[in-house]
Amino acid sequence: MSLKQYHMLLAHFILLFLAVNLTGCRPRVTTEPPPVLAPPEPAQTVLFAPGDFQDPAVCGACHTEIYQAWSGSKHASAWVGELFQADFQQALAETDGAVGALCGECHAPVAFRTGQLPPFDGSEFDEISGRGISCDFCHTVTEVTEKFNTGNVSAPGPVKRGPRGDTVSPVHETKYSQLHTDAQFCGACHNVRHPESGALIIDTYDDWLAGPYAAEGITCQGCHMTPGPGVGKNPGRSAIIGNAKEREHIATHYFVGGSSWQFSRKGSEEHARKAEENLRAAARLDLEGKLTNDGLALTVNVTNVGAGHKIPTGVTYIREMWLEVTVVNDQGETVFRSGHRDAENNVDPNAVFFRRLFRDKDGNQTSKSWFAQEIGFDRRIPPRGTETEIYSIQAVGQTFTATVRLLYRSVSQAAVDAHFPEENLFVPSVEMARAEIKF
Repeated sequence: MSLKQYHMLLAHFILLFLAVNLTGCRPRVTTEPPPVLAPPEPAQTVLFAPGDFQDPAVCGACHTEIYQAWSGSKHASAWVGELFQADFQQALAETDGAVGALCGECHAPVAFRTGQLPPFDGSEFDEISGRGISCDFCHTVTEVTEKFNTGNVSAPGPVKRGPRGDTVSPVHETKYSQLHTDAQFCGACHNVRHPESGALIIDTYDDWLAGPYAAEGITCQGCHMTPGPGVGKNPGRSAIIGNAKEREHIATHYFVGGSSWQFSRKGSEEHARKAEENLRAAARLDLEGKLTNDGLALTVNVTNVGAGHKIPTGVTYIREMWLEVTVVNDQGETVFRSGHRDAENNVDPNAVFFRRLFRDKDGNQTSKSWFAQEIGFDRRIPPRGTETEIYSIQAVGQTFTATVRLLYRSVSQAAVDAHFPEENLFVPSVEMARAEIKF
């Protein structure tokens, strides 16, 4: 029997089970530690055959709520995401394909490990390979060998690993995996090193590891697989068949960060709402103002109160997080502006931005991660840390009102215009925090 025939038979079995409410099929539940597989040689990319990883739709027949949440997530659209593909194709063109494996393995790991990537246009993908970071990819990981560049080991097959091993499934074996409760599971992908220079392009895991959340045992899963911002509980059952128990907490699979606009673009409105909640819970603004001989001094303190890593994080070189400042005098006249958007929806280039940029081999600052030789600029806000900006403003008046907003968008208007010039898209901004002071 081929693997494809096996998967079709498996799907039919699940539907039959749901129709007649079978109760007797109970495969063995194993609790011993998962086998440790030797990591592949660096040159070895084809580890499994196409079809060795299961179609996530098969998983969705039993794990319905989890599947629905995953389906709208960035994990599910990791390969097909329009912004990823636009940047990926540009990077391929500008590096003669050199970054194909680096980006491709993370965004289409099943394709990479089954020999369907390269080519990097996805033309050899089967349906499963195009579904991003799918259920079976994550739940058949047995080991993390490196906390960067997809440094994990796969073992696709009938054993599915997760945070519990006491559930009996009529379809597959279940095995407890401590790894799936550990932040290093996420770190295998959410740290990215440039393969040539070693520059840390994405450092979300390292941020967390060096901060207070790690010291307190608050993991990535503890915040990003819960119903809302921060640590919470999601009571329920993980499956609609088998002996899935009612639990105090079932990990959600929305995997929400802050990319609300991308979620809205593809119709994932619940994900978009959760992303905006995350952004509004992440930071606080505190203001101090005093009059000077020729105007005023405005001190803005931005504190990361809700994220266990620096903000912004991830692909911070394309994110925009900045301060918008407006000061008016007692006559109602605007005496100072910074960080406002122009008629084309581009941010004032002299605004105070929180982000990280790189330097290329010629020492020039760049936002193109594929040219990164070293970190050229890094101003972000660590967990429970504060960044301070002081504005010295020459102005006439006896009293002033300052309004400051911390704004965010996951991609700039200029980047969207460059990638999709014919679509006339508008990139909205999310207000993360606002404060006002009169003095």
